[in-house]
Amino acid sequence: MRDEYIYVAGWKDLSLVDVIEATSFTVWMNFCNFNCPWCSNAHVAKGLEKKKIRIIELYEKVREASDFIDYFHVTGGEPTLQPKALYKIFKMIYDNLDLPNSLDTNGSNPEYYSKVVNMIKHVAIDIKAPFSKPQLYAKSTGLNIRAINFFIPRIKKSLDISLDVDFFELRTTLVPNIIGEEETLMIARDLLPIVNRGKKRIVFVIQQFIPYSNIASEEYRNTSRTPPDLVIDIAKKVAEILPIEIYHRTLEYGTKKCKVTFSKVRHT
Repeated sequence: MRDEYIYVAGWKDLSLVDVIEATSFTVWMNFCNFNCPWCSNAHVAKGLEKKKIRIIELYEKVREASDFIDYFHVTGGEPTLQPKALYKIFKMIYDNLDLPNSLDTNGSNPEYYSKVVNMIKHVAIDIKAPFSKPQLYAKSTGLNIRAINFFIPRIKKSLDISLDVDFFELRTTLVPNIIGEEETLMIARDLLPIVNRGKKRIVFVIQQFIPYSNIASEEYRNTSRTPPDLVIDIAKKVAEILPIEIYHRTLEYGTKKCKVTFSKVRHT
């Protein structure tokens, strides 16, 4: 183990934003199989910021912070592209610390995801576009239609696997000229039969697009962020479709639970 390595862009000992209503030790793993033109972590995904560290060293850093955090959270990039390293760090945490694991993934590698799912308590899966619109999913991820037709069934399989996780978080970002109100409501309808099978906690977060400086595409670096009131309004409409907790996330207001719920809409 002492000679086994993991590639990361960095980590944060105490994060307040990566798991809803919880603190985490967050690590950003390098590389990604998507090429989203609006990605705020392009430097992580492309390995432009990359450190090769021993897995045992990362574990020791997490152990030192474990008394002050609620989760060990792995994001990227796409963590499942380093499957052996991901498995080993999760297993070390699972076996040795009283600290739940958390994973943020695009859902494209269900065979690797399935090998760690029993060691995690929280998973976040990013839904980039409606499944019923593969051309749009291709545009959102920067891939060709052949690749997306391969990935969409795999993402759906990952969603099914996630129904056994204690805390399952779905996320969609409102991307200018790709994902607006109509597309987000389509995503909600695509997700309805999936979340209806869930027995544990499931939430859906509608996220504001923010033109961070790390975005690779000049077009998106120079695009205005989504108006926060629009994010909130779309979240309320999603809450009328899905019988789960709906949140909205904006720079101005943070991550807030939507006040409109499925049950209230149906019974008022």
